[in-house]
Amino acid sequence: MATRPIIAAASVNHNTSAYMELMLRSLFARHRALPSFTLTVFDNDSTDDTRALRAVAAARGVPIVPSGFGLATEHNSHGDILSRFVQARAGCTHFLFLDADTCFIEDDTISTLVRELDDHPEAFGIGPRLSWDGVSEVPAEARAANPDICDARLHPCCALVRNTPIFRRVVAEVGLMCAQVLWAERAEYLDTFKLMTRVMATHGLRHILSSALVLHFFSVSYPWDPPELVAQKAARRDARLGDLRRDPG
Repeated sequence: MATRPIIAAASVNHNTSAYMELMLRSLFARHRALPSFTLTVFDNDSTDDTRALRAVAAARGVPIVPSGFGLATEHNSHGDILSRFVQARAGCTHFLFLDADTCFIEDDTISTLVRELDDHPEAFGIGPRLSWDGVSEVPAEARAANPDICDARLHPCCALVRNTPIFRRVVAEVGLMCAQVLWAERAEYLDTFKLMTRVMATHGLRHILSSALVLHFFSVSYPWDPPELVAQKAARRDARLGDLRRDPG
């Protein structure tokens, strides 16, 4: 008989409180019956307006705790926070990593991830198919141009991972953070989770993609986008957030 899943989930707020509110609202609106599930939000001393986020989190029993990092760390702290989270949890069957700028658009996505991961013993983790617009999957040509979207690594925007001794050892020794590889004649940047994905492959374990689809806004925690794209993303976020505030489901 299959073990009942016990999921420990984590997300990081980095001045992304409106996105995090949308993630939480969409998560609970789209999941009527979650497996045994706990979620912790780690906050990087955010200075944006957190009142609406904190109200939703309190209503849903989701703690918001200091991450131990601030907004002005020298490098991206995301992977460090998630690594510490894994090392502090022992009793779960799965870890679920959620980006603040993920929005659930289909019912029972997490149960789908659990079920489909169970069907693939050679996989250490699973992520959903990703969408920029909440309608269709990121086009194949965009994924080919940037395999880090979901093919070269398990993307941490919505990643379900089995809690195994191998995974915990890799997290303890390698971590989930970014890395810079210096080859003799070139340098390669490994984004969050990419080095871990490569190390898991040395154990014959891979990540897979689910049939489920989620909306991911991409790169909202750091000022990498031009102002017009930032505004477009915020407008799409606020439209969905307004709908969920009016009808929380």
